[in-house]
This record gives sequence, C-alpha cells and structure tokens, in this order.
Amino acid sequence: MKTPRALAINPYVYDFAAYNFWSSPLGLLYIAGILRQNGFHVDLVDCMSVREEKRKADGRAPYRKQKVPRPDALRGVRKSLRRYGMPPEELAAVLEGMESPDIILITSIMTYWYVGTMEVVDLARRIHPRSRIAVGGIYPTLCHEQAVANFRAADLVVPSGALGLFYGFIENRTGKVLAFKPVMDDLNVLPYPAFDLCDSIPFVPLLTSLGCAFHCTYCATSYIYPGITRRSVDSVVEEIRHWHERGVHRFVFYDDSLLYRSKDYAKPLLKRIASLPFAIDIYNPNALNAAFIDDETAALCARCGFREVRIGLESVNPAVQAGTGGKVTRAVFEKALTALKRAGYSKEGVTAYILAGLPGQPWQEVKEGIDYLKALEVTPHIAEYTPIPHTPMFETYKEAARFPIADDAIYQNNALFPYAWEGFTEEDLNYLKRYAKE
Repeated sequence: MKTPRALAINPYVYDFAAYNFWSSPLGLLYIAGILRQNGFHVDLVDCMSVREEKRKADGRAPYRKQKVPRPDALRGVRKSLRRYGMPPEELAAVLEGMESPDIILITSIMTYWYVGTMEVVDLARRIHPRSRIAVGGIYPTLCHEQAVANFRAADLVVPSGALGLFYGFIENRTGKVLAFKPVMDDLNVLPYPAFDLCDSIPFVPLLTSLGCAFHCTYCATSYIYPGITRRSVDSVVEEIRHWHERGVHRFVFYDDSLLYRSKDYAKPLLKRIASLPFAIDIYNPNALNAAFIDDETAALCARCGFREVRIGLESVNPAVQAGTGGKVTRAVFEKALTALKRAGYSKEGVTAYILAGLPGQPWQEVKEGIDYLKALEVTPHIAEYTPIPHTPMFETYKEAARFPIADDAIYQNNALFPYAWEGFTEEDLNYLKRYAKE
C-alpha cells in the first residue's frame, strides 16, 4: 500500500506588530507526530520564518516582514500593517515543488490572524486541488462559525477537543485505519512534537499540562480545556533528554498552572531537572503564579535553569485583582519577589506583567503599577488586553468596544486598542510603554 502523505503548514500572518517570543506551532507539530506514528510521510512548511542573524541568545528572534496595504476592514486605522513570515509567492513555489499530499493540515492560531490562514488555505487548494485540507487551532475553536465561513476552500474546520472527528476525516480520505489515536487528556502517550521537521530547533516548548486551575475573566483556557490534565514528571524529563541529545539546550514552559499544587508536581519536576547531568536554559513566557512561589520554588527555579522568571501582577488595583481572577495581591506578590531575590534573581531576572487596555481602565492605574514595580526593582512589562471570545470579560463588554469585535475577529487584535476611551487613549498607551522602559 502506498504511504499516505501529509503536509503541515504554519501560515504567515498579518499584524501591526509581531515577534517570535518563544512561539511555536506546537499543536500542529503534535498532530504531525501522531500521523507519523501511524505510518504517514509528513512534510512541514513553517511560514513564520525569522531573521536568524537577529536571533537573541535566549532564542527569540524577529520575523521576516513586509509592509502591505490595509484591508477595507482596517482602512481607517492609522497604523502600518505588515505580513510576517514567508511571502505568498515563496510559499507557492514551495508547494508547487512537492508531490501532491493526501492531506494538508493548516493551523490557525490568534483569532485576528485568520486572514493569512485564509490565503494559505486558498493557495493550497489552487496548487493541490485533489488534496483534502483540514484547518484547526485556536481560531476555529473560539470562532468556529466565522472560521467555517472564511475557510470555504477547506474540507474540514475542526475545533480543539474534536480529535475523533479529525481522525475519522483522515481515515475516510486515505482509506488507512489509524491504529494510534490518542486523546489530548493523556499527555503521557503523545509522541514528541515533530520539531525534527523544522530547519533548526532553537528551543523546544514543553507541554506539561493542559487547562488551568483559575478562571480569569479575560482568559479562554478554561473554555478550551475545561479540566486540568498533567503529564508525568518522568515523561517530561525524558523529553528534555531526548531533545538535549539532539543539540537543544533552550526549553520553554507554556503552562498556565505550572506551579499549581507545586508540592505534588512542580517541585518534584524542578528537582529532577536540576539533577540532570547537563545544564539547560528555561523560559516561561506565560507568567508563573506569584501565589505559589515560596523560597523552595524560587531556589529550584534558579537551580534548574530559569534564566529569568516572569510573573503576573496584572494590576495594583485590589478591585481589578479580585474581579479578574483573584490570583494575586500586593502582599502575595511581594512575598514571591522576596523569595526570588533570595534565590539570586536580580531586577533584570524578574519581569512582571501589568494589564493595560481593560474596559473602562484609566491610564493612571497602569502607571501606578509601573511605579510600584520599579520601586520593588522589578522589570515591568505591559500586557495589552486582548478581547477573547467565550471569556466572561468579552461577553460582558463586547458591545462597548469601539470595533465590532464579536462580528469579525480581525478587530480582536490588541494592537487596535479596542477599549480606548477619553480616560485611556492610544497616546496614553504609547507614553506608558516608553515610561515602563525608562
């Protein structure tokens, strides 16, 4: 029987600003790994190419980019729009030069990036008309009806959690019965993501859990993954060994609840990592919860290779802290910071996120947070609020946005500052960004 062929594509994106902040199409690479374990030949085209000569020592890098005209929906926006990653003509040449695959898998990540995905779906359909195209990811999960309408050239638009539907689609198309059909709530049986298909592996994200113990009003994690699923410590450590043997020394935690019930999970995991016979670098772009950072946890972070620690403050306003999720207070935050400093972390080694652009938020509240962090000798980082469908904050305030964010996901981009008002203008936000860096 002929070996079935699959092509995985991570599309280019349109945005006003984008940077590879340890980002990776992890879900797509897991699916690629599953298909390979079922005997498929899998190719990967990662359109989100970066400028390698600009890559930082920590693994981050700027994307290739090109200024492009704004679509009609963004005609009145006074910002320059760019396409980040591989140009369409370059992608077309790559697709034309390969054997027609049986299945084309395309991921769609940020909701407001769907335009690039739509173009890639149409391009793949034109060049490989007989291939079957499946699109999955965060956008089809959070905006499923919009995704189905926009990806008309696709044969399947599948939300997260519908792996059974996806497996059936693959079997029907290829006539091959899949012997290995794991579900995402058993992370220990998943094959490693297919990073070996990439041209290089500057870092590897480690998926140690799905879901979150908290239900923050601005976050959709609990909608996408209603429960918490954790991977065994042994499995995580073995994956680190696997990639280290292949020359990888940078690892990234994407988890939303890494330190939750740390006595049972995070502390044993960090101890095992610290005892490895080689050193690695660890980064956590998703903030650690300050409420779970004690002296032992902070010391373990330093021992096992966290080159910096990112934690969430979100706001110094107690009402905002309580109203968005109740994860942290000033007292809790300061206790965590004291532990991190005892572990040897300097100002440059601790970054704290502050939310900006929340509905009805005054700009002075963000400045107060920046001043608070500077006084504590912590590096402040402004996290601009992104309205995400199926979150309590989105549902409550969607009609108050200055763009129709519920009608078209293109307006959910935080770069558009959907909740700007007279008490917090775009000029105020630009000032705060400069002020935070001073």
